[in-house]
Amino acid sequence: MARRLLPHLLLLLAAGLTLLPFAYQVGLSLTPPQALFTSPWPFAHSLTLENYRVVLEKLPWARYTLNTLAFALGSALGQVLLGVLAGYAFAFRRPPLGGFFLGLFVLSMLVPFVVTYLPSYLLVARLGLLNTFPGLILPMLTAGYAAFLLRQHFLGFPREILEAGIVDGAGTKDLLLRVLLPANRPTLLALFLTLFIGAWNQFVWPMLVANRPEMYVLTVAVQRFAGGEGSNAWGPLMAASVLATLPTLVLFLLFHRRILETLMEGGVRG
Repeated sequence: MARRLLPHLLLLLAAGLTLLPFAYQVGLSLTPPQALFTSPWPFAHSLTLENYRVVLEKLPWARYTLNTLAFALGSALGQVLLGVLAGYAFAFRRPPLGGFFLGLFVLSMLVPFVVTYLPSYLLVARLGLLNTFPGLILPMLTAGYAAFLLRQHFLGFPREILEAGIVDGAGTKDLLLRVLLPANRPTLLALFLTLFIGAWNQFVWPMLVANRPEMYVLTVAVQRFAGGEGSNAWGPLMAASVLATLPTLVLFLLFHRRILETLMEGGVRG
C-alpha cells in the first residue's frame, strides 16, 4: 500500500511546489496595496480587484492582447500549415534528398531559437519589417518541429486508405483535405495549441523586433511596466502578470491531456 501511495504523494508534492509561486502571485494581485508588506500571507487580508483596475486603466491592455493574439495565431497557424505540407511530403512522397532535408529539420530542432536572434534580426531589419507583424511572425516559421511531428503521425496512417483514394482519382489536395487532416484533427489541434502557447510566452524576440509601444506584446508590456510605473507597485505588477499568463494557462488546463498524448505519440513512431 505504501509503495502505491508514495509515487502519488511525490507527484502531489511536485505539483504543489510548481503551483505555489503562481498561487502566491495571484494572492498578491488580490491583496490591497496598503497590506502588501504587513503580512507574508497574501490571502490573510480581504481581497480586492483594485490592482487589476489600476493595470487596465494605466495600460492599453486590449491593444497589447490583440498584438499578442495576432502574433501567436500567425505563428502557430503558419507553422501548422507548413508542417502539414512538409510532413506529407516526407511521409508519403519521399522527395529526392528527402532524408537529407529531414535531417535539416531535425537539426533545426536542436538549435535553440535564441541562437538565431542576431541573424534573424539583421534580416528582418534589412527587409524593413521591424515593428511589423510579418517581422515578428516570419522567422518563427523556420522551426522544423511541426514538420517532424506531423511526419511521425502521418507515418502511422494506413497507406492502403491513401492508395484507395488515389485509385479513385483523388489528388494531393483531396487526400490532405478529405482524408489526412480530418483523421488527424486531434493531433493538429494539440500541435496548434502547443505552438500558440509557446508564441504567446515569447519575450526576447518580440522585445527585439517590436519595440514601439503600439506593437508591444503582453510579455514585453509587463516587463516595461515593471521597469516603469510598476517598479514599486507590486500589486498591479502581479495583476498584470496574472492577466498575461491566464489565457495560456486556461488553454493548457483544458487540453493538456490531448497535448501530452500527441507529443508522446509523435516521439515513439518511426
